[in-house]
Amino acid sequence: MGTFRFLHISLPFFFVFFSAVSQLQDQTATKKFVRILSKTLIGDDGRVYACSDNDFFSFESNGSIAWSVHMNFKCNTDFSPVYSGFKQMLVLAENRILRVIFPRNGTKSEPELFFDPGETILGFAVSISSYSVYITVKNHGLYAYNMFRQQLWIAEPKIERFGYRLGCRKDYDNCTFNSRPVIDSCEGSIYISNNEGELYSLSLRGTYYQWIQDFSLVDRFFTVTPGNNGLVYVVFPMKSLVFALDSFSGDILWQKTVGPLAETSASDPVIDSNSWASIGSLDGTLYSFSRTGELHKIPKNAETDSVIQIEPLLDCSGYAVYVSQTKLEGKIDHVIEDYTYVSAKKPETAVFSLVVPETRSICWSQSYSDQILGLLLDEDLQHFLLDERIVLAFVAASSSGNPFRCRSKHEKLSSSCSFSEPEHLDIYIGNERAIIWFLLFEFVIIVLFAALVRFCFIFWKKKKLQDRPFSAFLDKRRLLHRKSRDIDKTITRLQSESTANESTVDKIGDLIQERENVRRKLTSTYSLGRDIDESKSKLKDYVLPLYGGGSRSFSFQNRENESVTIFQTPRDESSSEESYRDQHYDDDVADDEHDEDDLDRNQKGKLLAHSEGSSNDGDGIASSRRSIYLKKRSLSLTTN
Repeated sequence: MGTFRFLHISLPFFFVFFSAVSQLQDQTATKKFVRILSKTLIGDDGRVYACSDNDFFSFESNGSIAWSVHMNFKCNTDFSPVYSGFKQMLVLAENRILRVIFPRNGTKSEPELFFDPGETILGFAVSISSYSVYITVKNHGLYAYNMFRQQLWIAEPKIERFGYRLGCRKDYDNCTFNSRPVIDSCEGSIYISNNEGELYSLSLRGTYYQWIQDFSLVDRFFTVTPGNNGLVYVVFPMKSLVFALDSFSGDILWQKTVGPLAETSASDPVIDSNSWASIGSLDGTLYSFSRTGELHKIPKNAETDSVIQIEPLLDCSGYAVYVSQTKLEGKIDHVIEDYTYVSAKKPETAVFSLVVPETRSICWSQSYSDQILGLLLDEDLQHFLLDERIVLAFVAASSSGNPFRCRSKHEKLSSSCSFSEPEHLDIYIGNERAIIWFLLFEFVIIVLFAALVRFCFIFWKKKKLQDRPFSAFLDKRRLLHRKSRDIDKTITRLQSESTANESTVDKIGDLIQERENVRRKLTSTYSLGRDIDESKSKLKDYVLPLYGGGSRSFSFQNRENESVTIFQTPRDESSSEESYRDQHYDDDVADDEHDEDDLDRNQKGKLLAHSEGSSNDGDGIASSRRSIYLKKRSLSLTTN
């Protein structure tokens, strides 16, 4: 039918089943007054709660009155009761909020006054999780009270932060809240609008404005329904538009056009546990939208003489909705410029159906005309004016044709809240492999960085780096590497000589010892790791303690046959002095890191002295040979 700029319906919202009323008038001809029930509430216990005039009623699913409570004020039939806790309800009556406590053990209870502002109440909502009540008072603001009637805070539509105005941008002085508050239980938010066409999102815990969305360019009159699935649904009845907003940021995710809608109070969609939002239209079609905006029309081809003028009701399981479709004698649509007028004739039949929006399946359907009294089994409802809205409530409470298991409100809320994860946080959808490789790369980088930090911490604690420049340490390390290579070349050259004598063997032995000293320094003092305590590492190589004070060894046997064995090694003064000189030279090299010339000069002097001693000092060679020979012999003295 296109886009509707304006909608006017001549079909009344409260139309009476003509057959039911005629039979009721025949049976009770003397009665001229029929009571009107307020909007209903279906509880988890399967009962229907509503008020009429000065009485609050609890009906069984078959229409019989379970109990009633008399009130001192006349209730407002435009608002349904609100469940406020264990065995108690809040009811709006004559701009006052009354608390009705369920009777126990047949005893009657008197309603108590909960809130009386002295001004017009536009609506209220209850949060069971925060144990609070939120009330919109005309021209005043949004009031928050706990269940003990203690005021928590007051919020106004206009606020200033850091010198900037938030909300009421067009008419700051005359801006007020003009809608009832609705609560998103999953997000812990309150949604309320002002008379300038702006929608607010507030926190349940205080007057913190999470976001403000301006719809004044679309229309100033709209209804708000929290999806409890991460979305907020905004319906513009005059425009026949449905908007879906992100409940976390207030951004518009998608918008859809539907058929002509009924008046504002009957255009709220119902959201099932599969996150499908369903709204009825005057073209006789149930429009259902998925969370991503996918559209299902039920039925696909609706009859042209049918309308859906009341909002659907969720069944007890949360997976299906009850819909009331009215068939008329005739319906005419008038399109004048940008406005659409819908005129309807006398209603003939009401068709009640149980629909699963996700699968478009119709689980149950029943048509009623003059058999309406057969549907309502108890006579208690004969005292009330019956319309589609009331009958649909009792059909839903009785779970007619429902193949699903009933669930509590908490279970249904938990199911719908599972969809409430914000999509903007799920950035890498469909690219899990890239995420895994990225995390693996980050892990490797962290490990390498930790190893580098540990290495630097250990390296800079070396003794040779304390109070000395780092360049001197590197120069000394390069010098030792060069020295080790030179020694290797010299040893290779000496081993390749064809003539081998004792002098060559001694040279090779000295070079090997010197190479070991150089390598020891490179792996300990001048290594890139921590310093190694050589004294502790050497002790680990011996099982028994060593005696270093002399070269004698005594062996004692029994006293009767006592013998003493003495091993004595004569000391060679020249070799002792040479080993001492080598040790002293190593210490000098370790302490003097800044003088490379001295190191080279000492090394050359040692090699020159060794060569001169071996060539010119024959006595020295002889004594050295004799020392080696004496080292290999031992003297044994045996005493019997």
